[in-house]
Amino acid sequence: MKTAADSTPSPGNVLVFSPAIGNRTDEECVSRLSTADPSETNALFVSYKRSPEELLERWRERFGDDPASFGIIAVGTQSSASQTENDQNVVSLARPDCLGRLQTAMYLYLDQWSATDGQSVLCFDSITAMLRHVNRTTAFRFVRSLTESLRRIDVTAHFHMHPEAHDAETVAMLRPLFDTVIDGPPETGPEISPAALSVLLDSPRRRFVCRYLAEIGDTADVSAIADQIARWESEATPNEETRERVHITLRHVHLPKLAETGVVELDSGTVASKIGTDELERYCRIAGQGESNSETEPTISDGDGLSGRTRLKDKSDEAYWTVYGTDRDSVVVMLARALGTVSDVHPTELRPVLYDVVDIDALQRLAEREETSVYATFNYGEYEVVVDGGEIRLYESE
Repeated sequence: MKTAADSTPSPGNVLVFSPAIGNRTDEECVSRLSTADPSETNALFVSYKRSPEELLERWRERFGDDPASFGIIAVGTQSSASQTENDQNVVSLARPDCLGRLQTAMYLYLDQWSATDGQSVLCFDSITAMLRHVNRTTAFRFVRSLTESLRRIDVTAHFHMHPEAHDAETVAMLRPLFDTVIDGPPETGPEISPAALSVLLDSPRRRFVCRYLAEIGDTADVSAIADQIARWESEATPNEETRERVHITLRHVHLPKLAETGVVELDSGTVASKIGTDELERYCRIAGQGESNSETEPTISDGDGLSGRTRLKDKSDEAYWTVYGTDRDSVVVMLARALGTVSDVHPTELRPVLYDVVDIDALQRLAEREETSVYATFNYGEYEVVVDGGEIRLYESE
């Protein structure tokens, strides 16, 4: 990540540490919005607290005219009635906690402008105001998704954040999401990996893995980790069924996910941290506060090894049949047990692990939603696997 000692505009996503927009910050803001010829610029203003029309007026004062196209999104505030009622460029969102609606409103402007030759720019004022309405985990997910999308569609964006309104861990959590940081406080430790943090935020069980490795400061057997996590989750002595369910999910979902993002290293039946103990504890501390459910429905793409509904098979051809529930680990556990039964191996010894064959994490999150009917098929070895509305069916592949 770059840092900047001056206010020279640069492309990408920029985090500007400054108080709420006003005076000097207005000049900084307009300077960052005008990265190209102002008459060929598409400018989008998002404001939680102050009327964005004021910033547009500052633009006019500096450049004498409006940008080629502009949009104003007032979040949780009332724009002036004369403009809001008649100006199609102004959108008011009454619920500042509904980030999905905000993101949709932003994309409607940016998608429309993507067909033009002008440079699109964004001012987001501010992350500090947003954090008054959502917790930092929700904010992290929103900003990460947004900044990744802005990079893909070549939008130059800057986000305001008050330098004294947040603790060091909140700043450490959000700072790495940006390409450039202006006037930021000194970093207090190694830079946080957004990918690794996202993986930990998605699952308390993954955070327990890191907590255990940080406490022992050494490598550990997967079975020992599973036993300890089962104790923490049960807050008592767990039975064998509970231990096995934890062990299965570690093997087939959580440890491969942590390994993929570079947090741990797997070697047969042992696990080791790839980062230092202090850094591991920092990840646990940051990820362990402000949990929330993602607003975005989990999705599974064709490239993840799943296909949609196909012709119905004759049940007489089934090699195995079972059911799963909506418990958080049910579909993973029952899939591993079903495939272990037909393969004559214990579910924790099944290879390849489900993570390497299908997006098992997304499939499980979908299955947990009682209102969602899940249908998916994928191939595992010599079997075709069908997950269909609470049932798991295995067929010998044709």
